[in-house]
Amino acid sequence: MTSSNPQNKGHYFIWLILIAVLAVGIVFLKKTGGDDRNLRREKKSVDTASVARPDTTLDSGVVLPPMNDTVMSPLPDTLLGRDRRNPYEAGYEDGYAAGCDDGANDTPRATYDETNNFVGRKERQDYVRGYREGYAVGLEDGVSKQQFGI
Repeated sequence: MTSSNPQNKGHYFIWLILIAVLAVGIVFLKKTGGDDRNLRREKKSVDTASVARPDTTLDSGVVLPPMNDTVMSPLPDTLLGRDRRNPYEAGYEDGYAAGCDDGANDTPRATYDETNNFVGRKERQDYVRGYREGYAVGLEDGVSKQQFGI
């Protein structure tokens, strides 16, 4: 019995069709047999467990006392806390970094920003003085591509 016989090829084809139809039928029965909608229709006589539902309605005359849920806390000077650096040194470092960036990008004063979070007037002035000096040096280093002495 060789597979080149046309009669054998017909039998294989018929068996293949029968197996495919059987597989489709099984899938169809499985899909419809386990459907929740069909199960609910069949099991109407089964009692369900009752669940208690608490009464959460309030009388119209009841006034709830106000609750203070706001906690007052002082905010830090910066996101990381108060800047503990010397104001002049802090300004110089910040100015130098900004100057290096602007010099390297050939955009003078693009990121120039003297604002600071120091409290005292003298501290703020020292920061601005340091920032200006640091920015000038950083800008020169950035233009000459010598940022941070590298």
